[in-house]
Amino acid sequence: MSHAAPAHSTREIIINLLGDLPPESLKLVEQFVRSLKSQPPGAGQPRYPTIGVPAESLALWETLLTEGYDGDALADTESAYDD
Repeated sequence: MSHAAPAHSTREIIINLLGDLPPESLKLVEQFVRSLKSQPPGAGQPRYPTIGVPAESLALWETLLTEGYDGDALADTESAYDD
């Protein structure tokens, strides 16, 4: 039987994990934490499979993938079958 870790212990675990991350990953962690903080109280409770967020919050994710993700997936897929 597992017991939930006290908040203080969980915080220390998270801080230790952050220390092991490469610097370029910290921006993603920061945006995730900011997203959690912007949720209404209780929104992060596991009783709901999804958490609603304002559409404006999607703009924050645009900066995560800076290169190599542009293009038209449908056109790329169709061109694969043209040959």
